[in-house]
Amino acid sequence: MSIDTKRLSIGKMLGSVNEVYRIPLYQRTYNWGKDQWNDLWEDLIRLEGEETHFLGSVITISSERKRGFCYFEVVDGQQRITTILILLTAIRDLAEEIDKDRAAYINNYFLKSSTIDEQEAKFILGRKDNKVFKRLVEKKTTKDEAKSKKIIQAYYFFQEKLQEKSISWQNVYTRVLDSFDLVLMVTDSYYDAFRLFETLNNRGLSLSSVDLIKNYLLSKIASNESMLEECIEIWDRIIENVEEIESVRHDKVRFFRHYLFSIEYGIVPIPKLYSRYQKHIDNTENIVLLVEDIWLKSELYVKLYNGILGIKEVDERLNTLVRIEATTCYPLLIKCLSMNLNSDQLIKILKAIEVFTLRRSICNISTRDIDRIYNHLALESFDKENPVSYVIDYLKKRTPSDTEFYLSFRSREFTRSPQTKYILEMIENALTNNTKEKMINTRTDVHIEHIMPRELVRKRTKGSVSTWEKDLGSRYSEHLLFVNRIGNLTLLGSELNIGASNNPFEDKKQRYVQSNILLTKEICKKKKWTFQEIENRSQYLAGIAKQIWSLKSIN
Repeated sequence: MSIDTKRLSIGKMLGSVNEVYRIPLYQRTYNWGKDQWNDLWEDLIRLEGEETHFLGSVITISSERKRGFCYFEVVDGQQRITTILILLTAIRDLAEEIDKDRAAYINNYFLKSSTIDEQEAKFILGRKDNKVFKRLVEKKTTKDEAKSKKIIQAYYFFQEKLQEKSISWQNVYTRVLDSFDLVLMVTDSYYDAFRLFETLNNRGLSLSSVDLIKNYLLSKIASNESMLEECIEIWDRIIENVEEIESVRHDKVRFFRHYLFSIEYGIVPIPKLYSRYQKHIDNTENIVLLVEDIWLKSELYVKLYNGILGIKEVDERLNTLVRIEATTCYPLLIKCLSMNLNSDQLIKILKAIEVFTLRRSICNISTRDIDRIYNHLALESFDKENPVSYVIDYLKKRTPSDTEFYLSFRSREFTRSPQTKYILEMIENALTNNTKEKMINTRTDVHIEHIMPRELVRKRTKGSVSTWEKDLGSRYSEHLLFVNRIGNLTLLGSELNIGASNNPFEDKKQRYVQSNILLTKEICKKKKWTFQEIENRSQYLAGIAKQIWSLKSIN
């Protein structure tokens, strides 16, 4: 690895008259915000005397000499350098009113590079940012643009800071150039630059894995500008797709893991995802086709998560998988959609996944083998004569039996989770013969209600003996063993649920009788509510659940 490394100030880095730094097309857009601008500003104004502030490393590739200019591609450090140049632009514009010579000096030495015959921008940003930055340097921007463009926002942020009474712009100018320093690393090899980038930035963190994959992939075609441009556009679409579901506990890394599991044998932990993609990219003959395939699968991924394939029962079942946290099956479903299974085939597989997931979850079976199961099914099933039957049989063999499921269901503790709510909704549907005359799955309108409350003593009467304590008598101490059993849970509209609270059972029944939910109205037939009633109802609901999530139902 051949790398020239030197520590120098910002003034020395940017002060060379014929050097030009540019951001490669595949790099991300400028995305620093107020927190980062403020941190940089605070670091700057705290400096005293001969103190310096270390900005970190900047990695560049010495790419070409052209028209007397030396060009360097910035592989790492673009956010910091861009921000400093925005600050220098703000200083220049302020200086023009007071010190025109200083303003001209900033403009000619730090914002531009020159040869005897030509001028070039000192810093050329990526395709989406460069026009904005160029207009800023040329003083053609307006404050209205700050609403949508971060580069303009940063400019006005620093302009306001420079105009504060306690600030001397001359001191700020001097400190930026002389007291901010960095380590500049220059290589003439893309391979060396990316290896260095990986060494400095890859700590096995999921947040950086996708960026590393992107950089490595695009570096393979960096010399072909038209191909690079095409892949960057496709990649941006991939990230846009995945970010649609990122806000709901998903992240970009999960999609890239699932994509890999759908096309290649082997389970990869997050810290090793990048190295696995490196091998896959190295073995790929056509990078453009690979990026297109990732994009097509990202389109399918969004449809799977949002349940928008356009087939009502399929979409309902896809939404169920999200609620019961069964999205680890997506490698298999990506493959199913890629192989154009029809709706009947998809429904059978989705039923099998639901039964498999819920039974294992209720029986507390470890999830360590889940990724491997779906990786196997994605890669093996479609070589079989009947892929759907193969999937169903494979899952059945790994699904708890009726007896295991029944015993676990009636005795385990249930949390107030989307999965628990879904289970109660499905039992309600079964009790009403699946007429679906009333929809109860609006998550904000219907709550999970503990019939025997989680707290037996009301806060306002703490210290006194409650009705619940009297009813339970000597078994009062067993309360925590029963309160979260399925037999003690029901569904109740939000307004009724608030009113029910931890009131005595007779008071609660007055709320329950107003409910339209049969599962809840049935409780009103009981004269009392003790541990025995919870035990009996748990057995009753376990029997219904065994029928709903039956292995026979997925044939």
